[in-house]
Amino acid sequence: MSPAIKKICFNLDRELILVYINFIMKNYLLPASILVAAVLISGSVIYTSSVKKQTTGLIDTNKNGDPEVFLDVADDDIVLGEKNAPVTVVVYSDPSCPFCGAAAGGNKEVMDYLKQGDSSWTPPVPGMIKDYVNAGKAKIVFRYFPGHGLGETATKILYCANEQGKFWQLHDEFFDNQDLMENVPALKKIAGDVGVNINELNSCLSESWPAEKLAKDTESGRALGVKGTPAFFVNGTKLEGAYSFSKFKMIIDSLLEE
Repeated sequence: MSPAIKKICFNLDRELILVYINFIMKNYLLPASILVAAVLISGSVIYTSSVKKQTTGLIDTNKNGDPEVFLDVADDDIVLGEKNAPVTVVVYSDPSCPFCGAAAGGNKEVMDYLKQGDSSWTPPVPGMIKDYVNAGKAKIVFRYFPGHGLGETATKILYCANEQGKFWQLHDEFFDNQDLMENVPALKKIAGDVGVNINELNSCLSESWPAEKLAKDTESGRALGVKGTPAFFVNGTKLEGAYSFSKFKMIIDSLLEE
């Protein structure tokens, strides 16, 4: 990692930790000690400059024992953007995670709360799509990680929607309707509304591969040291938390200048 990117990353706003804790206290009324532990353990706002080398079942299959290989785009990865874009942003997300919703430009309640702590805060995923993906400068790779544990069925539906070319449309709708994550009929209705063929969807959901991909995504996240969602890897630089787009812009611009 270049000194410029290290400087950017070490200057990232730690006040986001307090924003997370205050939001959860306000909405869920948990003891503060539990909240602090939960935030730190989940890694929701922890930055590390490089991928940690850890030992998991997946890493054991890698001759070099290096988890960074899991940042390589796989054939079954869901990708938005040009294959040869110079910047790759791997996103570990959960459709049931409120801060993932905010990062994706959904969940207005959480976005409004984040803006209370930083009036200039804007969601990173739409910003990256607009300024970098659409310009051919970056690609975004979506992977699932159980940030809240209620998004598995929704993610399987997303995987199957991808088979019909509807992943990203449905992705945005799901993050706009996070209160429906346990309502499968409602999720399927949303899928139908964006043009997903429901018969094909049901057939896909009956197959084993969506669950297998779910497990693969989760295990690769663990191999990379992901502890919470959303988690981003920008050409290997790890950011966990719903940071403003401006933080990502600094890193991506620095990478493009190298």
